[in-house]
Amino acid sequence: MTKKPTKKKNPVFFQFIYFLLLLIVIIFSIGIYNLDILPLQYFLMLITGVVILISFFGLILLNRRVKKGIKVFFSFISVTLIIGMAVVSNFSFNTKEVLNKITKKVDYKTENYSLVVLSGAYGDIADLDNQDIGFLDNGSQGINKALAKLEKKIAYQDDDYDDVKKLSDDLLDEKVKAILVEESFKDILDEESRDFKDNTEILYTLNVQVPEQKTSKKVDVTTEPFNIYLTGIDTYGKITSVARSDVNIIATVNPQTGKVLLTSIPRDYYVELAGKNAKDKLTHAGIYGVETSVKTIEDLLDININYYVKVNFSSVEKIVDELGGITVHSDYNFISQAGYKYVKGDNILNGQEALSFARERHSFAQGDIQRGKDQMYVIEGMMDKLMTFSSITKFNNLLDTVEGTFETNVSTEEISKLIKMQLDKKIAWTIEANYLDGQGASMQTYSTKTRSYVMVPDIASVASAQTKINKVINENI
Repeated sequence: MTKKPTKKKNPVFFQFIYFLLLLIVIIFSIGIYNLDILPLQYFLMLITGVVILISFFGLILLNRRVKKGIKVFFSFISVTLIIGMAVVSNFSFNTKEVLNKITKKVDYKTENYSLVVLSGAYGDIADLDNQDIGFLDNGSQGINKALAKLEKKIAYQDDDYDDVKKLSDDLLDEKVKAILVEESFKDILDEESRDFKDNTEILYTLNVQVPEQKTSKKVDVTTEPFNIYLTGIDTYGKITSVARSDVNIIATVNPQTGKVLLTSIPRDYYVELAGKNAKDKLTHAGIYGVETSVKTIEDLLDININYYVKVNFSSVEKIVDELGGITVHSDYNFISQAGYKYVKGDNILNGQEALSFARERHSFAQGDIQRGKDQMYVIEGMMDKLMTFSSITKFNNLLDTVEGTFETNVSTEEISKLIKMQLDKKIAWTIEANYLDGQGASMQTYSTKTRSYVMVPDIASVASAQTKINKVINENI
């Protein structure tokens, strides 16, 4: 009796490898689709290639007639592909998650209050029980929340002020035993009064969240020109914290022509403060929220600002360090107030050095004007480094780095559209910088009710900036 020929068995190992490959291909495809940064034609080409690849590997690994040695070789290639696609898939899902967190709408601001006393006068907050405490009534909902929180710690007599200078003077003259003041206003007092800074200390701190309306004027960012307000606030930690706006730059972007105009406005520009019917330094607008800064600049330049991006000190330091340092041009040899030394020409800087460079003004005759230029140099240094291959490979880490120290009302979908457009059209962007000018003066400001150093806008400079912005916006290919 003749034996029937036995069918060759395909080892389970090869079937298992193919199953893993098929599974990771599905996850990989979902991840790339979910990330939503590839133009449609590129995505379809990728998926077509993946389908052809998986079909070919299936013919090899699942075919009983293919020799074992060939299957082993293709199994090794499959494992390599599985690892590679797993890494890319992880990157895709993580990137999407972080982007969603960064672009998540933030409808509140955090006000940080300090209970300030004369140095050495009190050892503990309990020592202030039943004492007179002054506070600045600036119309914010936050002060009432802060007073309610304080009332849970001690009983006290409150005295309201509408003048922060009078508030600080009464503390120094011991007419009140302590003052409850928002951190931004304390920074102003420290900056403008050495007597206050040297003779007071913080006894207790608390923070409250206050609702804040933040809007955007949406456009199709791939076809319509738009303005973005770039603001850097003078604080560390939470990006939602109320703070002065140290950096004020308008980025005018025309996606049709590939032109970008960066207009730097000095922090001490003396402007009409939106909603206050009074003049103040532009930097103080940040105290009242990003919307106040946006509307103030819109009125100054007679433009519409579509979006904003807000960063703080932590953002700059962390991003520069994650990039491994940046190269920044300096117009002068100088030593910053923080003690860092810079030479005329190119400087390789870490995070703290870059931040100190961008904040310095006292070393220059032009003060705020030069600081605006130096801030542009730092932005250029960061952009140059971001475009390198080593930085692209750190993209996920960079996103993790800015989480919590970066806020914007540009949506994830709009960011995806911009990336798709760049990959599709490969636009060669040209960037131009412009700086508003002015003259130093001493004027009364809304926030302090006293005379302070300000920069009175140069009318010709403002008119020139308006012309340049409108030219970029209205220009066609």
